[in-house]
Amino acid sequence: METNLTSSNGNSSSNGTFDTWFGGPPADVSAQAGIQLRAFFLNLAVSMSLFAFAILAFFLLKSAAIGRRIYQPKTYLVQERLRVDAVPADPIRWIRRIFSIRDDELKRKCGLDGYFFIRFLRAILLIFVPLMVVVVTVLLPINYNKGKGNNFHSTTDGSRSQWNVAGLDTLSWQNVDPGRTNRYWAHLVCAILVISWSLYRMYREKVHFIDVRQRFLTSPEHRIKASAKTILVTNIPSEYRSKEALEALYDVFVDNDDRSRLVVWVNRDYKSLRNLVARRRSLRHALEKEELRIMRLCNKKFRKNGKVSGGSQVDEKNVRDSDIFDDEHPVRQEQVQQRLTRIFEQDCSEETQLWLNYLKPSAASQLSLIRGVGDDWKPASFFKFWVSGESRKAPKVAWLRSEIARLTIQIDALLTDLDSDALFKKQNSAFIQFDRQMAAHMACSLVSHNKAGRMSPRFLEVAPHEVIWANMDVTSLGRFIRTCIAVVLFVAILLLWGIPTTILGSLSQLASLSYSVHWLGWLRDWPSWILGLISGPLVSILLALLIQLVVPALARKLAVLVGSPTKTKREVITQNFYFTFLFVELVLLTAVSSSVVKIVPQIVDNPVSVPTLLATNIPSSANYFFNYLIVQSLSYSGSVLFQFLRILYITMIWPWFTQTPREEAWLQTTIPHQMWGNVYALFTNFAAIGFIFSVVSPLILVFVSVTFSLFWVAYRHNYYFVQRNKIDTHGLLFNNALSQLFAGIYVMEIALIGLFLLVRDSDDNVACKSQATIMIVVLILTAAFHFVMEQHLRPLYEFLPVTIEDTAADAEQRLLSVIRDDGRVSRDEESGNDINDDDVNSETALGNTMDGVSDDRAQTKNMSATARNARKALLGLGKDTAARIKDFQVHLPAQPDISRRREVADQLSAAIAGYPDELTDLTPDERAAQLKAAFQDPVTRESAPVIWVPQDKAGISEDVLRQAAKYGHFLQYSNAGAFLADNNKVEVTQPAPDTRPDWLLDWVL
Repeated sequence: METNLTSSNGNSSSNGTFDTWFGGPPADVSAQAGIQLRAFFLNLAVSMSLFAFAILAFFLLKSAAIGRRIYQPKTYLVQERLRVDAVPADPIRWIRRIFSIRDDELKRKCGLDGYFFIRFLRAILLIFVPLMVVVVTVLLPINYNKGKGNNFHSTTDGSRSQWNVAGLDTLSWQNVDPGRTNRYWAHLVCAILVISWSLYRMYREKVHFIDVRQRFLTSPEHRIKASAKTILVTNIPSEYRSKEALEALYDVFVDNDDRSRLVVWVNRDYKSLRNLVARRRSLRHALEKEELRIMRLCNKKFRKNGKVSGGSQVDEKNVRDSDIFDDEHPVRQEQVQQRLTRIFEQDCSEETQLWLNYLKPSAASQLSLIRGVGDDWKPASFFKFWVSGESRKAPKVAWLRSEIARLTIQIDALLTDLDSDALFKKQNSAFIQFDRQMAAHMACSLVSHNKAGRMSPRFLEVAPHEVIWANMDVTSLGRFIRTCIAVVLFVAILLLWGIPTTILGSLSQLASLSYSVHWLGWLRDWPSWILGLISGPLVSILLALLIQLVVPALARKLAVLVGSPTKTKREVITQNFYFTFLFVELVLLTAVSSSVVKIVPQIVDNPVSVPTLLATNIPSSANYFFNYLIVQSLSYSGSVLFQFLRILYITMIWPWFTQTPREEAWLQTTIPHQMWGNVYALFTNFAAIGFIFSVVSPLILVFVSVTFSLFWVAYRHNYYFVQRNKIDTHGLLFNNALSQLFAGIYVMEIALIGLFLLVRDSDDNVACKSQATIMIVVLILTAAFHFVMEQHLRPLYEFLPVTIEDTAADAEQRLLSVIRDDGRVSRDEESGNDINDDDVNSETALGNTMDGVSDDRAQTKNMSATARNARKALLGLGKDTAARIKDFQVHLPAQPDISRRREVADQLSAAIAGYPDELTDLTPDERAAQLKAAFQDPVTRESAPVIWVPQDKAGISEDVLRQAAKYGHFLQYSNAGAFLADNNKVEVTQPAPDTRPDWLLDWVL
């Protein structure tokens, strides 16, 4: 099925520009051979206009109120150590600031992946800019001077015929006159130069990658992280699925076989607990939305009519003391449900709620309930019409409160029994933390089991927040089957890609189809501008959504299906899938103007035809990629800076939805993060295009150089001022991208072999056999270089050499000494209580979670106790954080204006700064609790949710807090840091009250 978007007659010039705006599949490039300069400059003019608009809008908005949120959130919405200075208002100062950012700054503020992506763009420039200077200078005159052009020539039968080489084609390979075939020696020399220089630069970049990665991983700041000394072991046999067995196996890697230096977390299947937590979160969101809806209606009436007298409070006579949960006097389990039922019935009463003074009872949403098993009331569902039983109507708020409290009781009961094999079966994976980083690398590099496939694969540098817990129980056989299924599905995507592109191709030809297809004749009555809008920009936008959103999302799903245990591994696999898709569908098949369905049988029947197939199509397809790269370099790079989609989302789309304080806080505090697998694959594909056409059409080198130059500036700004890292592969994607560049080099070499064999002199004889033979040798040498380089460097990609261990260990000890000297005392000591010396030892708390607590090893073997200690530490840390944040809070806001919005943003910034973002911000006790539970499923540390409602002038939120107090700790409300302004919009000056106080520590564990 065709992947092209134009009809076979090639009538696509009117849509050629629009079809490439968003990097969509190219048009029928063979029909565009000999593109006219007028069309080329028209495309250039449109792209430059879009670029100028985006840049102008960027400079106008970047210092405005909305610009601070869009273009420089890292100046105030991140932890202190990641904050940067404000973006200079002056364009000249801004560009100077972009060029003056040091590499060390990029590593600290953007992480290794951000640094290496900027390095990748720079590496491509270092390859293509020198080649542009040399190859363009040499080949353009050779191709153009005394070329074919529109000259006449004699054919084999003695007649005269005219060449038809025009436009930009006069600067490329096909313009060389058959009477001057000796000029192709220059193309051979330039090809060898391109290949040699590229391979040299790729090797140098890989060596640099290894050096930077090793220095980062052995830095003292990284070595003290839990992830630096922890490995993930998968496919563990049943006899080793216990802490004791794994400690006995891996104690050989610690000094004196001291098992107290090991920490082991055997993973368990907490799916049932996770489902309960997910349901509770969903109900929390629904309750907050309903509370806010009622609150807004009441405040609208309040502002219109003024204060309503006689506002009722909680009627104490309707709430017996025995019905109120007292956290200091817990009751038995059977009494809890009875009290919840009584409180629910009391909540259904409509006499004691303040909002009734403003609204009618019918204003509250009602639910139809059916009594289920265990006397629980469940919402009636239209899709479960067969369910019968006692039914009733109840206020939605009352049922949601009761249900959240009931779920909290169930979850709390499960949290006390996390080690139960009956409730949570053990999985075949475990995290093992050693006392030294080198011990972890040794354990990961050596074979752990005498049977093939057992206790492998093993993974290093696994950060707790990057674990994909759903894939912790995948076996080797399961992983193999999953991989086969994922590959089959990916091939299906490649084969079926022609379906959506054919449909969009038909849309791009609506005007023609309205005349050629009789049942579409009704389209002739439509205005021409509507047809042009559909067939032009709309098609391009839909293609952009398919290629840059849908395809990467599918690739990421396939990466999870394969069984990726971490998000780092998921991004690497996503990069491989997405690059393969782009290279096959948007480069190779575009170049040969065909589809997978057509081209694969042809290659299978005659494999040796590949060079000829590429040679006959690549020269003519170069013209399309000129347009493609022009649009990418100008329009797309401008949009990367302008970020019009984020502006549209924040200013127009989001305000249409109901914004609870939690949603508003999420919107204001969430900083864009890069999906690395997408962006690396896209730009690797650009570079591959440059390699393929570098000799055939040397002008491509100019466009590639401009493209990467503009993107280097755009992404340098975005990564430094806007985006933050959620996933850091420590440069693995950079190394993978360098290896993928070989795809472009191999295709270039194969195409040149075919091109040299197709060259005919004026007597119609093969004229470049020698050049073709040399290119075959070069292809073999390239493959040999590629193999040797990867074999030579691969061990250094992941594992650390022993030679740097002593130096790194000394640096770590010096840092720990500084931390010990400046370390904070525990909160108990601040209160005047005595503590042990071991608890103050920052080195043991940071270096090994078990050191200093060896007397309590029996307790640490219990996951329930570990999780309970972690929750207790988080509770104390949360109180301390809340006390610091409270200093930044203000009372009800005035009428919102620009200055007020900035004040609210500053308060939110100060609140974020109040959260700890380094392990050294914690006391030794808190650090130990954090590190002990670091690699337990985070659902085991889930605390009860807090229903967050905004403060309001009508006093509804205060009444709601009093109403909910009877639920005790099973249902908590808060109105801290949230306000309902006079325009009924929610403003927040802090993250949600139930935000984990250690949420910023995810990046340092």
